[in-house]
Amino acid sequence: MKMEKKHMHKWNGIDSDKIEKVENRVLSVGNMFDDALVVMSNLIARATTKWSLEETKMFLCTISKIKTRDENNWVTLKKTDIQEKLGITPQNGSWMREKFKNMMTKSYVQFDGKNNTELEWHDGFVMYEVKSTKKTISVKFNETYLPFFDQLPNHFTEFYLEYVKDFTRLSSYNLYVFLCSWHDPDYLVQNKKISKSELPKIFNLKEGEYWRNYGKENARFHWSDFEKRCLNPAIEEIKELSAEGKCDMWIESCEKIKKGKTVLGYDIRYSFIDKEGFRK
Repeated sequence: MKMEKKHMHKWNGIDSDKIEKVENRVLSVGNMFDDALVVMSNLIARATTKWSLEETKMFLCTISKIKTRDENNWVTLKKTDIQEKLGITPQNGSWMREKFKNMMTKSYVQFDGKNNTELEWHDGFVMYEVKSTKKTISVKFNETYLPFFDQLPNHFTEFYLEYVKDFTRLSSYNLYVFLCSWHDPDYLVQNKKISKSELPKIFNLKEGEYWRNYGKENARFHWSDFEKRCLNPAIEEIKELSAEGKCDMWIESCEKIKKGKTVLGYDIRYSFIDKEGFRK
């Protein structure tokens, strides 16, 4: 499917009355991201992105407020609330502009056609405009992809921004969201098997990362390096934040799946807990 080219519209100045109304609406008492719920389709939750951890958190702030968008699909956020909630100290006046520009340009998504061939696809940008006033920043969403974040009757992933904002490792966030996307409310303890082939997508690994002699006949995946630098630190951070009441996931166990001496992947058991540490 060929995507019809859309022309960008120039933003020719500011309607001060409209901006003032929007700012009055978002500049309320308290932080607008307190108790913010992030909701997205499982397809998006399990997708590979090129965002940094900081850009990812800004994206989560944005989609947590997607229901507040105006008739033209603009979502308006208070700058100081973003900084306060994420613990960010801008390095200079253009810092936030650069971050949101990166977030927007990296929001390109790729979807294969129904027959899953190289000739059928439909790609586009989730967000394609950003504008700013002194106190707010606004992001415009592509209407094509709004159904992935709003009006989701089933097959969706949800979590509170509060439970991911303190992650310091992108691998921790990636593992958390992936496991959230497989949550089955009928069970207190969840169980998810992850194959070797899924690891690059889940953890956003570069081609050949954690491989020895990649591209050669004797190539092999270096499991111990992957566990030492990626998987184990992610599990440890999730558990540490959970123990502090800052995350709602507890990793019960992570065991290798083997066939003989060959490692096929991992079997992860996990649960969701309240701030007192009880399963919920």
